[in-house]
Amino acid sequence: MFVKSYKHNQENLQNLTQTAENVSFIIDFWSSRAKYEYLRITTTRVTANFEIKDVMLENKYIPSSHASRVITDEVYKYIEAWNLKYYIISISTNNESNMVVTFLLLNQKDEYDKIKHLLYTAHTFQLVIGKGLTPAEILVVLN
Repeated sequence: MFVKSYKHNQENLQNLTQTAENVSFIIDFWSSRAKYEYLRITTTRVTANFEIKDVMLENKYIPSSHASRVITDEVYKYIEAWNLKYYIISISTNNESNMVVTFLLLNQKDEYDKIKHLLYTAHTFQLVIGKGLTPAEILVVLN
């Protein structure tokens, strides 16, 4: 039953992504409470009625290191599996060096050179604000 449901939903997602002229990817890692790292790939598209549609394509546990080559291989595999190579216009990632290099490696593959790389602005703000508040926390604790 579970396999049948998965295949049905996979076909529906395949149809949904194939009806889009352009899609954008969001690639990031997140940690479970047990500290396991997962690679999440979400696709976003805008419909003809200007509705934003997000679909999480993959959410996979990555036991090995988060080296750029490992991430690139995983992302490439999913792009090919979902037949999205000709539809992706951009990939958004955080500013971590492994993600930046992942994009550069992916961009070197055939027909992937026109994909734009967008960095999370919010992630940068979070880091800057976090670092900026660190001295204030120390002052508050001392007073």
